[in-house]
Amino acid sequence: MKKILVCLLAGVMILSLAACTPTTEKNKTGQTKATNGVDTVKNPDPTAPDLDVVSIYTVSADGSKLEGTMDAIEGKTAQTLVDSLIEYGVLGEGTTAISFTAEGELSSEEVGPGIIKIPGFEIPSNSREYGTLNLSAVPDEKDDMALHAIANTFIENMAVTYMTIQVDGETVAENYTFMEVGK
Repeated sequence: MKKILVCLLAGVMILSLAACTPTTEKNKTGQTKATNGVDTVKNPDPTAPDLDVVSIYTVSADGSKLEGTMDAIEGKTAQTLVDSLIEYGVLGEGTTAISFTAEGELSSEEVGPGIIKIPGFEIPSNSREYGTLNLSAVPDEKDDMALHAIANTFIENMAVTYMTIQVDGETVAENYTFMEVGK
C-alpha cells in the first residue's frame, strides 16, 4: 500500500512540474511565441542595410580550377566586388577599382555569345556585350586562373559577356568569357 501511495505521489509531482514549465508554440507565421504571456515575435531590423547577393569566384587551393561561392555585399559596385575578391584572397590587399565600364548591345536579340538560354529565365535588360575593369594591381599578370576568377566575378555580377582586365590602363586580359566552375 505504501508503494502505491509513493508512486501516486511521485506521479502527481511530475505532472505538476510539467504543467508549470513554460512551453512554446508556433503561430501561423512560423515564428516562436512564448505562452507564458511574454511575446517573442521577431520583427526585421529597419536599420539593417539592403544587401545584394553576389557570386565570387576563387582559384582552388591547388590552382587547377575555379570555385564559386555566394556572398552578400552592401551596394553592388566595382569596388565592393573588388573588396570581396580581396577578402577571398584573389586580389591583394589595397587593390582598388579605378574604373568599370560596360558597353555594347548583345549581338543577338535572343542571346549574346557565351550566354546560355535557360527556359523561363529572362536575360537582364541591363546586359552588355563588353566590360572593361581597370584595377590598381593584380597579384600576377601571368596567373590565368586568377584573371578568370576576376573576370567570372564581374561577368556574372555586372551582366557582361566579354571581360577585359586592365592594370593602370594597360590591358592584361582581353575578351575573357565565363569559365565554368570546376574547370
